[in-house]
Amino acid sequence: MEILDVGCGTGDFTRYLASLIPGKCVIIGVDIRAANIRTAEKQTKEEGLAGKITFRKGDAYNTPVEDGWADLVCCRTLLMHLTDPLKAVREMGRVARKGGTVAAFERGRFPDAVYVPNDETLTKLVIRLSESYVDGVRKLEGKHFDIGNRLPTIFHEAGLRGIMAEYQADTYLTSDPRRRLEDVRDELAFYLATLKETKKLDVKAML
Repeated sequence: MEILDVGCGTGDFTRYLASLIPGKCVIIGVDIRAANIRTAEKQTKEEGLAGKITFRKGDAYNTPVEDGWADLVCCRTLLMHLTDPLKAVREMGRVARKGGTVAAFERGRFPDAVYVPNDETLTKLVIRLSESYVDGVRKLEGKHFDIGNRLPTIFHEAGLRGIMAEYQADTYLTSDPRRRLEDVRDELAFYLATLKETKKLDVKAML
């Protein structure tokens, strides 16, 4: 089985895919940042998966893989960061062989999924905050952080057929009174560290 992971980053999802396939497979991860590729190769070797996975530098609009190579072409939280997601999906379709699969896992906008128990006002504020953030990113950067809602349309416009969509909602219980303050503190510290690291990468990419 041949798989292409587009916008693989440091290869976390790429290695996860490899762990799902017990038999022989060939997986290629593609990312535009050379630093990500180096990290992905290092971690993949450490996990003993170098025999299944290789990485190549390239962008989502022009992947360094031949036509009709892959049984599965996939991406995870990639299209939401692109200014032309339709072009990227068409490129994914080019690499997929006849009868193959193109798949994307992306964030969407589902306000009905937000609920703060016993606090309707806070629920509305959380929804407004999320919508303002998504709208702001779209206006400032031309990126669609709610692209999950549009994936079926984009796939159709890209010429793909047999389109299916699934919705996944994660449950966050930050207001659960049963949670220990230490757990909340550790979670917030993790998100803060992630934010700082992301900011460093973004600044480095702009230099």
